[in-house]
Amino acid sequence: MMKRIRTVPNIKLEVYKIIREGIARGRIQRGTQLKESDLVDKLGVSRTPIREALNQLSKEGIVEIYPRKGAFVKNWTKQEVIEILLIREVLEGLAVRLATKNLDEKSIKKLQGYFENYRNKFGSYAKADEQFHNDIINSSGSNQLISLINNLHDTVQMSEMRKVSFRSPERIKDSMTEHLKIIKAIREGNDKLAEGLAREHFRHTRVYYKSHVE
Repeated sequence: MMKRIRTVPNIKLEVYKIIREGIARGRIQRGTQLKESDLVDKLGVSRTPIREALNQLSKEGIVEIYPRKGAFVKNWTKQEVIEILLIREVLEGLAVRLATKNLDEKSIKKLQGYFENYRNKFGSYAKADEQFHNDIINSSGSNQLISLINNLHDTVQMSEMRKVSFRSPERIKDSMTEHLKIIKAIREGNDKLAEGLAREHFRHTRVYYKSHVE
C-alpha cells in the first residue's frame, strides 16, 4: 500500500507523512508492527529516515516503541477518542466562530458542495465530513488555533470515530442535518449560533460514539 519514495528534499519528512497518512486512513491498522526492514523495502530508503520518522510518530503518541520488540501503531482506547472529541468540541467551536467572519459565499457553497457530492454518490460521507471540518479549521484565520488542533494529532482518533459513527445511515442523516445548520448560521453571519451548533454536533457525535463502541 506504500509507494517507493523518489528523490525529495526531505526524506525523513516524506517517510513521516506516508506512514502517518497510512495510519490515519486506516491502511495501516491499529496494533500493526512497523518493521524497519519492511519499510526499507517498501519505501526504498535507508533505515535512518525511517527510524527518525518512527521516533517522531512516537513523540506524537501515534506509534509506540518497545525496547527489543519494535514499533507498533498505537491502539486507541475508547476513552482516548472520547477525550479528543471533548477537546475538539471546544476548539472547533471556536474555529467555526472565527471562520464565520472569514468565509465568503463562494467558500460557503464549497462547504455545501461536499454534502451535495455525497448525496449524488460522489464519495463517502466520511470524506465530506473530513473536508468540511478541515476547511472550517483552516478558515479560522488563527495560526495558533490551527497549530493547536493539528498538534493534538487527532486525525487518527477522528478516523476511528468516523468508522463507528458513519456505519449508521441514521447517524449520517442526523450528522448531515447538523452540518447544514452550521452552514446556514455561517451564511447568516451568526457566529455565536454557528459556534453553538458546532459544539452541539460534537456532543452528539461523542454520545453516539460512546454508546456504539465496545
